Amino acid sequence: MTTLVFSAIVAGVSFCAGFLGSLTGLGGGVVIVPLLTLVFGADIRYAIGASLISIIATSSGAAAAYVKEGFTNIRIGMLLEIATTIGALVGASLVAVIPANVIAVIFGLVLLQSAYLASRHRPEHATANLPADPLAARLRLDG
Repeated sequence: MTTLVFSAIVAGVSFCAGFLGSLTGLGGGVVIVPLLTLVFGADIRYAIGASLISIIATSSGAAAAYVKEGFTNIRIGMLLEIATTIGALVGASLVAVIPANVIAVIFGLVLLQSAYLASRHRPEHATANLPADPLAARLRLDG
């Protein structure tokens, strides 16, 4: 496979990953990591690293659009960002000591769990009539 063909395939799949990630909120890593590891034989650590770098740009762009349209709760976003940043630092520190096959199993389990949760049928209902969670009310996370 030539470099040009490889680059075209990765660019096309990356476009699809960015589109699906911003549309569904799943993140492009769901598409990019399996592509790089299973199709191109990349080490999972490098695939995850490359995916994270690309997600920075796509997440920033998508987040700006969601904020502009008013589809976000900035308070919840800030709380999530703090927690995910701490989790990312811990995960990035551990990736050097965890064997690649263990990381692959963890990644696979996360994909399976995501697929299961996304496929569950939940009845549509209005949340306006539900009582607010006390912690959410104290943190002013409603609306």
